[in-house]
Amino acid sequence: MKSRRLERAHERLQREISTIISSMKDSRIHENLVTVSNVYVSGDFSLCKAYISCLKGGNSYNKVCKILNHASGYIQSKLVSRLKMRTVPKLLFIPNSSEEYAFKMNKIFDNFKINKNRSLSEISEFLKINDNYCIYTHEIPDGDAIGSSLALFLALKQIKKNVKIVFDKELPEKFDFIFDYINEKTDYEFEIENRICLDVSDKKRIYGIEDNIINLCIDHHNCDNFDISNIVHINKNACACSEIIYDLLNEMNVDIDRKISTCIYIGISSDTGRFKYSNVTSRSFDIVSKIFDKIDRYTDLNYFLSGLISKGFVKFQSELMKTFEFIGSCCFCSISSDLLDKYKIKYSELDSVYHIPLKIKDIDWTVFLKQKSENIFKASVRSLNNGKSLKFCKIFNGGGHSDAAGFEIEGDLETVKSIVLKEINKEVF
Repeated sequence: MKSRRLERAHERLQREISTIISSMKDSRIHENLVTVSNVYVSGDFSLCKAYISCLKGGNSYNKVCKILNHASGYIQSKLVSRLKMRTVPKLLFIPNSSEEYAFKMNKIFDNFKINKNRSLSEISEFLKINDNYCIYTHEIPDGDAIGSSLALFLALKQIKKNVKIVFDKELPEKFDFIFDYINEKTDYEFEIENRICLDVSDKKRIYGIEDNIINLCIDHHNCDNFDISNIVHINKNACACSEIIYDLLNEMNVDIDRKISTCIYIGISSDTGRFKYSNVTSRSFDIVSKIFDKIDRYTDLNYFLSGLISKGFVKFQSELMKTFEFIGSCCFCSISSDLLDKYKIKYSELDSVYHIPLKIKDIDWTVFLKQKSENIFKASVRSLNNGKSLKFCKIFNGGGHSDAAGFEIEGDLETVKSIVLKEINKEVF
């Protein structure tokens, strides 16, 4: 809800801008019977969006807004004088034909209901027409979740949209450098109108949304059971969600600058294991080749992405390896909360241990069972370019990539371990 003070400020701006426009000596404005139907002022008072209506309709909206945006400096100076203020927000005039807008959006949403998986051009149109976005991703986000979210965030800011990101508070420390490098505030205050979900694969993994109501979902996972979003774009052939975002930004004609290029690279590099996983395609290298010259401190990025570990983590890893159980070509390991507490290891730091057994001869898939709380365990399954991970996780209604997937299971440690080992033995023997 807007405060009464803010409503009064909006009303006064709307009234004063309308008065200034009506006094302008431009026949093109008067013949179109222009009115200011609404205004929106950003929280920091740096931008005022004025929505323009024209009685004649048709193409007159865009023509009039072009004239007014060209004269925005003049209108702004008059506004300073009328409001008796040193500075006023920058003015941006936007077409607002209620009937045409409603008809257009209804047509778009009718199409979405017929076929949920929409093209990037339709997604682009949706993002340009609407405003006040919040981006969500999965709990304990990885490099692709962070990279794709930040890239879209920066792009939407570039086209003057209100946007923020909700990240899990338990962000892996190895990704702290990204936020220092990007140096952008991501938690602006405004009333959220549109929720965007990136790289979540499963509605149970979304962080920060209790009601699971999503306007737009973009993903590269197997999301066949993802039924909570009105608008969906799924590309299972993309190596990372960041690859899809790169294509979307090109569709939107956004400038893929230094910061956005860095975010895209971080996402693609992370989800391909620095280009060694089976999801790598020629498209992966094609995108990186196009943004490579814009990536600053490339070697530093790779160094940080490899993940620095503490001395305590080395001791934890050493003790953990002693518990490895080899069952045919599978390596199984269970990680208790007591072991994590002993070495003060965060749950988000575990990603670097999953691939250790895959370096062992004759081991081509691994199952790590991790204790999240007293009776909830999460399994992270990795495989060596054979698709066993996703196949195994589907037994427990899990999901993910073909060679990097997971699932959750409830019960005490011994019961859960017994159930998982029973299924491993079925797959092995």
